[in-house]
Amino acid sequence: MRRGIGIVLVGLGVFLVVIGALLRFSVVPAVAKAPLSPGEDTGGVTQTDQTGVASKLFDPATLTERIDVPLTVTRFTRGDVPASQTDEAKAGDLAVYDTFQRVEDNAGVVVLADTARFAFNRVSSEMSNCCGANVNGENVELSGLVPLKFPMFTQQQTYPYFDTALNKGVDAVFQGEETLEGLPVYKFVVTVEPTQTGTIEVPGELVGSPLPNFVAPRYYSNLLTLWVEPNTGAIVKGESDQLQTLRGPSNEVEVIVIDAVIGTTPAQVASGVEYAKSQAALLTLLNNTVPLIAVILGAILLVIGIILVAAGGKKRSGAHAGGSAAA
Repeated sequence: MRRGIGIVLVGLGVFLVVIGALLRFSVVPAVAKAPLSPGEDTGGVTQTDQTGVASKLFDPATLTERIDVPLTVTRFTRGDVPASQTDEAKAGDLAVYDTFQRVEDNAGVVVLADTARFAFNRVSSEMSNCCGANVNGENVELSGLVPLKFPMFTQQQTYPYFDTALNKGVDAVFQGEETLEGLPVYKFVVTVEPTQTGTIEVPGELVGSPLPNFVAPRYYSNLLTLWVEPNTGAIVKGESDQLQTLRGPSNEVEVIVIDAVIGTTPAQVASGVEYAKSQAALLTLLNNTVPLIAVILGAILLVIGIILVAAGGKKRSGAHAGGSAAA
């Protein structure tokens, strides 16, 4: 009887240990990925919102500077599922997202706008020059993390975060752990020192040039702070302190194109935190809690089962030995 129960417990113990290992090393890697379509619950398109104020904003229509202008930033993102099903995309386990972002002032006038197409690994979030990836329609060398999310199971380290103004990766430096509306997050900071991003022809007098027209260098700098849920890599909050300027013949700043601080809206943060909490809880359950319980319980059952099998074997051996002596 004991031996039979022991055999059953050994089998059940092995089953639980195997299930725990499968969850940890097979199921979690299969599900812990960015979706091919990020807007499955919203008609195939996701929308993120930010607001802020431009302490200075250049008005190209009047060639004058505006002060303290409220700004609204809206980004739309759609997954190109057919593109992610090509052989090249499948080989790299890539998702392909198209994004459009616009910056509007308080009168609804579009101040800035840009588009991008990103192909990136669904686990590491590293970008690939695949599937028609581009920034504002231009084929550029994409490298570093896609500027939409961090890797699954983000680590406390520095990552190369792609900046679409520079078209290259810039260090996103880990700053510490924080809690955002009850959600544990990692804080990263991206610092972009003043860097020339191009040129623009403007009236010479605008930038202190005696020439009728002057090709002015355009400079950009940014201090970007990101709060990331580490299990999913979701960016639940961001804040950008951005400055764009035009320089004149003496390489001095002559025009401030935009000087603004823009951040994720409270409503967007609340929505992002709620979603990240649910996804992080599911990943934690599959990656840690259930496998750990299964392995521990399985090991306990294995030990008990082995003891019962051994005890049952000894009892039978003792019974056989006693019967031989009597004969």
